Amino acid sequence: ATRAAPQLPFEWHPSIIFITCFVTMFATVIAVTKDLPDIEGDKANNIETFATRLGVRNVSLLAVSMLLLNYVMAVGFALKFSSHFNVPVMIGAHALLALVLVLRSAKLGAAGYTQTAVNSFYRWIWNLFYAEYLLFPLF
Repeated sequence: ATRAAPQLPFEWHPSIIFITCFVTMFATVIAVTKDLPDIEGDKANNIETFATRLGVRNVSLLAVSMLLLNYVMAVGFALKFSSHFNVPVMIGAHALLALVLVLRSAKLGAAGYTQTAVNSFYRWIWNLFYAEYLLFPLF
């Protein structure tokens, strides 16, 4: 609205492009993993979901892959649009969050994809999501 009033063209700012793409990918991961905590009940009641079809291991690996790609994209944005971002914070924060994701994924695998481990993994997906919102003002 502030650009439209003086008849200026709309421009996408890199920070808006970044957070829009990042959160869209994260929302997709949350949608894909949302049935993981309920998989045992879904199987027992013959409810077909993405998780019951592909299995916990495959869905969790898909989610981790998507989120790691998201973190790599964040580093790429920081480097490409370095004048618009706090590059050390953006790269450092996303590298740290990616490391947490990898460690949580390894913990899930080491636990044998038990229900308790799945529930913890899913909570950590949300924790990483919330961390992004807390960190965004620093970028």
